[in-house]
Amino acid sequence: MAEELLSSIKQMSKERGISPDIFYSAIEEALLTVAKKYFSEDTDVQVNIDKDRGQIQVYTTKLIVKNVQNPSQEIDWKAALKIDPKVKEGDEIKIFLPGETLGRIAAQTAKHIIMHKVLQAEQQKIFDKYYPLTGTLVSGEIRRIENKNLIVGLDLGEAILPPKELSAKDEFTRGEIIKFLIKRVFPEGKGPLILGSRYMNDFILELIKMEVPEVSEGIVKVFSISREPGVKTKVAVYSTEKTVDPVGAIVGMNGNRVLSITKELRGERIDVIAWSNSPERFISSALTPADVIKVKVVDQEEKKAEVTVTEDSLSAAIGKKGINIKLASKLTGWNIQLTNGREENAPGIQKKL
Repeated sequence: MAEELLSSIKQMSKERGISPDIFYSAIEEALLTVAKKYFSEDTDVQVNIDKDRGQIQVYTTKLIVKNVQNPSQEIDWKAALKIDPKVKEGDEIKIFLPGETLGRIAAQTAKHIIMHKVLQAEQQKIFDKYYPLTGTLVSGEIRRIENKNLIVGLDLGEAILPPKELSAKDEFTRGEIIKFLIKRVFPEGKGPLILGSRYMNDFILELIKMEVPEVSEGIVKVFSISREPGVKTKVAVYSTEKTVDPVGAIVGMNGNRVLSITKELRGERIDVIAWSNSPERFISSALTPADVIKVKVVDQEEKKAEVTVTEDSLSAAIGKKGINIKLASKLTGWNIQLTNGREENAPGIQKKL
């Protein structure tokens, strides 16, 4: 039995990529649990695992006495003679746990403890691998969908993407390969240890880094991102080199780079804006696709600005359900008031975020 057990340990260790010491520790713990029940709770029990010979010994050592005062440490001389006829009073004798006592209960105990140790070891491997990758982009295959939670298989372990970490356009089926941001890695738990997100602004940033070498190399910088997941995203960028057009770098030739990002976002529209340290220019660009006539800084300290747009582009400046002006305000950090170019001062057409 011991030889088969130790042989299976080597195989399991190899298959799961876990140190065999984890298994030996689990077996020792299981045998100690069983032995304590056989001898007594306060008995000093020893477990000896000979990995080379495939032998396991579980025993306690007791002092041979004429009158037993401490049963957990002493044994009667006559009882000791039944174990070893050569012993005498004052000797120490090893009392071994009989093999048959390991039986079904011992095997179940060992199995439970071993599986618990294996789970702990596997979870530690997942944590060690992915915790340093927190905040980065990874890809995985959707293995199943449970209560609208996406369970994504990775090289090691699984990640979970709950509905709140998805956009309105994120509809997937089992077997699809998706990208997501590692938001958090838990040290232990019953389910997947990795929490993924496709909702955060950092997800957009990492997608841009992946598609645009100039960003990953630091030539083009992302100043800010504002997003309504599943609807629209605005990205403000600038270049550290005068010869590099930051917007062109993000968009790519024939728009291939930004289209690749849009495809990953399931069709979510992306506006790429040139950042400027001039509030007037930055605000004007942020309101794209509106045709801006004038930007007036009303309150520098409170960051309030009044923007005049053409009559035809007022609705575009506002956007469906106010999304364009809302994102422009978040992108720039300014409270934007819109007025129509033909009737600048008409209060009925002023829009305030």
